Amino acid sequence: MESYLIQSWPAAHQDALLVKATDTYGVQVRAQPANDTTVIDHEDSLDTQTGRERDILRRAGRGDYS
Repeated sequence: MESYLIQSWPAAHQDALLVKATDTYGVQVRAQPANDTTVIDHEDSLDTQTGRERDILRRAGRGDYS
């Protein structure tokens, strides 16, 4: 099983950018319709790496770089 952290923030719209598409598993996944995508929203707890990274992004968005 693989896990990926995908973070986003407000920005102007851009077309999708495919960074790498050479693996055989990815070929199977990319062949599926986009509506098969599952989005998981994790808690923003500061006890997790994800929560700490989201907190950093939120503070940076407010100009708080401490």
